[in-house]
Amino acid sequence: MKKVFYLFAGVNGAGKSTLYNSESLNNDIKNTIRINTDEIVREIGDWKNNSDQLKAAKIAINLRNECFLYGKSFNEETTLTGKTILKTIERAKELGYELQLFYVGVNSTEIAKERIKSRVEKGGHHIENDIVEKRYYESLKNLKEILLKFDKVYLYDNSKKYKNIFSFSNNKILFKDNKSISWAKEAIEIIENNIKNK
Repeated sequence: MKKVFYLFAGVNGAGKSTLYNSESLNNDIKNTIRINTDEIVREIGDWKNNSDQLKAAKIAINLRNECFLYGKSFNEETTLTGKTILKTIERAKELGYELQLFYVGVNSTEIAKERIKSRVEKGGHHIENDIVEKRYYESLKNLKEILLKFDKVYLYDNSKKYKNIFSFSNNKILFKDNKSISWAKEAIEIIENNIKNK
């Protein structure tokens, strides 16, 4: 049986969890092991407590290692910042996983900050504005670096309302929105150029 690593990526507030929880998402994904430190923190304690955040991170690492050890399919949510997720992608590739990326982007850091503010008002967790700024640009930079490692790539823009703007599977572009979305432009060009050069 095929083992798959489904990665839901995007800056804080972009709408990764919303995409994962949407009815349009394939049930095969929802039937895999889910690794999301925010959800783990909610289950074991309080996001304001550093010790609970560390515990959640350890649980996530153990879950991931167990999936790799036993060849289990899993899905993970990430801002696509920091070294850990980049190493996870490399390891999954080395272990023969099919890699599928679901990236949710927004056109500006301001949109992300507003979404986080709205989330906090509903009891969700807060992220400092300077961290959102830093992660926004680092996430898009890393997106361009890791794109070609994935067998399937789905890009979604959630600046106003959710829409799939690009789908790629096994060296074929399945769908491309004709309207240029600024944050996704370079990423799409990388895939298109890679196909042309094959």
